[in-house]
Amino acid sequence: MPESGIALPRAAPRLRLAQFRVLIVDDIETNRDLLRRRLARLGITDILEAEDGAQALNVIRENTLDLVMLDIMMPVMTGFDVLEVLNAEGRIETLPVIVISAMNEMEATVRAIELGAEDFLLKPFDPTLLRARVLATLEKKQLRDEMRHELARKQAELNTARQLQLALAPPPYAEAGFSLDVVMQPALEIGGDLADHQILPDGRHLLALGDVSGKGAGAALVMARCHALVRSLAARGDAAALLADPGLAAAAMNAELESNNPSCMFVTLLLGIYDPADGRFDYVRCGHVPPFLRRADGRLESLNASRGLPLGIDAGARYIAATAWLQPGDCLLVISDGITEAASPDGVLFTDAGVAAWLATPQRALAGLVALVREFEAGYPASDDLSALLLCC
Repeated sequence: MPESGIALPRAAPRLRLAQFRVLIVDDIETNRDLLRRRLARLGITDILEAEDGAQALNVIRENTLDLVMLDIMMPVMTGFDVLEVLNAEGRIETLPVIVISAMNEMEATVRAIELGAEDFLLKPFDPTLLRARVLATLEKKQLRDEMRHELARKQAELNTARQLQLALAPPPYAEAGFSLDVVMQPALEIGGDLADHQILPDGRHLLALGDVSGKGAGAALVMARCHALVRSLAARGDAAALLADPGLAAAAMNAELESNNPSCMFVTLLLGIYDPADGRFDYVRCGHVPPFLRRADGRLESLNASRGLPLGIDAGARYIAATAWLQPGDCLLVISDGITEAASPDGVLFTDAGVAAWLATPQRALAGLVALVREFEAGYPASDDLSALLLCC
């Protein structure tokens, strides 16, 4: 701070003015020449010219520009006409326009700004004011371009992460006696739901469907950690004991997830083991939505036994498994609350009743349930990740 105690303004980021390309649009050659010379004194040498609005639009469409200096009163097309076309073509958001005109009515200025012009200068223009307006406009253009580039880079990373995450979901499976369908749709680019299916060495099938608290990147990382823990169960030294009792498997996963968990994120999980030889389904429900079991005769049951805490909250939590028996024609549906809590535009939830209505008729694919939920949401963005697993005997 200077001795006077008055703070000087922060210096603007240095602009490499020679890299910018500017279009001057004016039907009077002397005006174009004057603007060209003023811009050259600033260091802007890549300058294009147009004599009227129609010619200007052709130049804009054929070149990459950083700034347009636009007159209003011109033959063929006025500056207002040019701004309207730039708006219609969606160019005005990325191409700044400074209007320079002898029209000093306030209405002209307001109209130009409403049509998307970045700034407005009156003829004859003051060179110092011209310099300030041009430099400020180009600085904002540069900052916006950098921001768009950064957003595009991050979006590309998120798209790649989404593809990798969706690849973790198991494909549909079928063998003599039963079929398995799985769906997983994050509400954002990446999400916190997980789904897994493994065929164990003894012919049984390990099934898992979970929901991490929160959304976005943090939930996705916890989801990947939880998925890795599910995958590792069969490779552990104590695998025989864990796979004989899903409650022990859940306790082992819980201990791992509770450690190094400074953000206190937790996971609701349905972990089950299905034996197609006799239809036995041993499962543990760690704070998760109860599965639905539709019997062959149409009766609907809720597998609400085996209640336990979500994983990652209490390292000493205990989990006790329960057993259900599936018969030919039965279907077991495991879902995340992204289905039951899907909301219509007026705030009504899909609820268990919506799931029950879908299960009222025989189903062997989840596409119909997803379509029903999306129709219920009526095009509004999903509020939560959606995942489901459907096993039919």
